[in-house]
Parts: sequence; structure tokens; C-alpha cells
Amino acid sequence: MATIVVVGSALFLLLGLLVVVLWGGRSIREPSASRPHPSKGTGGQEFRTDLKLSALRRFFWWANVVSFSALVSALLAAWPGGRLVMRILADTSPASAQGRLTEAQAFVGIPSVGGTMALLFFGGLPAGFLAAILFPLVRRWLPRGRLAGPMFGLLLLVWVGSLMDPLRADNIDFNIVGPGWLSVALYAGLALLHGSVVAAAAGWWSERLPLWGPEAAKFYVPLLAGTILFPPFAVLVVLGTLLVFLWLSVVPVSWLRSARPRRTVPAWVGAGAIVLISAAALPVFISAVVSISSRTG
Repeated sequence: MATIVVVGSALFLLLGLLVVVLWGGRSIREPSASRPHPSKGTGGQEFRTDLKLSALRRFFWWANVVSFSALVSALLAAWPGGRLVMRILADTSPASAQGRLTEAQAFVGIPSVGGTMALLFFGGLPAGFLAAILFPLVRRWLPRGRLAGPMFGLLLLVWVGSLMDPLRADNIDFNIVGPGWLSVALYAGLALLHGSVVAAAAGWWSERLPLWGPEAAKFYVPLLAGTILFPPFAVLVVLGTLLVFLWLSVVPVSWLRSARPRRTVPAWVGAGAIVLISAAALPVFISAVVSISSRTG
């Protein structure tokens, strides 16, 4: 079983690296604006209906890009990477660590099908969807080209790595497996790969994804798969749909007719927000890294 886990995880990670090599450096290409012209239709209700349909099509487009990049990054980075890191740390840990119970109620050095699937649903998919949701929000202020993905992975590691996982200092696993410096190095490398796969998958899929329509239904299979495999994402999609629908139902038609095209957030505002968030999270992250690195397992 251990050999199957190692070989399988390595193959999936190699596919993730191939995704980065082939698709890396692509930027998300948003669909062309499809806002109805204010003069369209003879009544306000017709214009409001057209605007709702246009907004919902764009919302589903974005949800599909998020779902696709989340599934790809979960299956080709977070899940196999996490499994492979655990396997490596089990082999480098003292003999006394073998068979001990981890925080996730798994036994060190004893891989199982149940544990592997649990890692997918409770580790890989949550990490994939968290990263895929955040990436479109910060992508405008990341470096251009192939540096965007690794930089995004580094930001994720600093922002949430020490608060949630994988480098949470109070995780008892680091008292069992080790050495600590190797744990930090492996998980940091995995974070960079994860961010790169998210960026590559989102950019590649956005170039091929049309807005929703009867003839484009086949392109929305990733959205359906994401909502089935990860129910919290389904809840977000439903809530987002309701918010878009309700907002365009209560705003006066006169406002909708006169609304100007949205303006992007100034570069200095987005960059400043990233710097402030990073500065706030950095002390906790450094403390966690120092704490974990000092442990021997």
C-alpha cells in the first residue's frame, strides 16, 4: 500500500508540474462585456430581466473558472502533495513515531484507502477551493507571467498556512514526525506548486470557457462537479446567485440604465492591501516556522 501511495502521489504531482509547464504564465481572460444596452426593450422590466440574465451568466462563468482550477489544483497538487509529504516525513521520523496517532486520527507510516480519501475531501478540496476563490481577487496585483502562481502560493502560505494548515504551530503532528525543518521545506514547496497550478488552470480554462448558454452546457461540467464534490462551494454558488438576482431586483431601473461600466480598483490600493495583510500575518507565520523547525519529531 505504501508503494502505491508514493507512486500514485508522485505521478499526480508530475501531472501538476506538467500543467504549470504547459499552461503557466497565462492570465485570466475575462469574457467580453455583455451588458444590455439601456435603449434595448420598450419597458424597464424587460431591461431589468436582460440585465439579470447577463449578470448571472457572468457569475456562473466566474464560478466555473473557480471550480475548474480548484479541482485541478486539489487533484494534482494539494491532495497528492500532502500525501507524499506525509509519507516522506513518516520515513524520516524516529522509529518511535511509527504507528502513533496523528491529529487527523491516522496512524504514522500506515497508509490506508480511507485515510487517503479523507485527505482528499477534508484537505485537498478545501485547500483547492480556498486558493481558487482567492486567486481571481488578487491576480491583478501579482507579478505578470509565470511568477504569478508561485507568488500567490507564497501569499497563501503566509496568510493562512500558520493559522489553518499546513504550518500550524499547535498541530501535534510536528511533535511526532520530523525533522521540523524538513516539514517546513516540504510544505513550503507544496504551497508554491499549489499556487502555480491554480494560476495555470484558471488562465487556461478562462481562454476556452464561453458564457453560459444551451450550446455551452458541456463546458460547465466542472462547475457541476465542484458543487457535488464540495458542498460548501455549492452553498456559495447558491448564495451568490441569490444576491445577484436580489440586487438587480431592488435597484431602481433608472440607476441600472445610467450605471457606468465598472472601474477596476487602483493598483496602489490592491497592492497596499496585499502588503498590509502580509505584514499582519508575517509575525505569526515566522513564529510558527521557528517553532516547527526547532522540533525533531
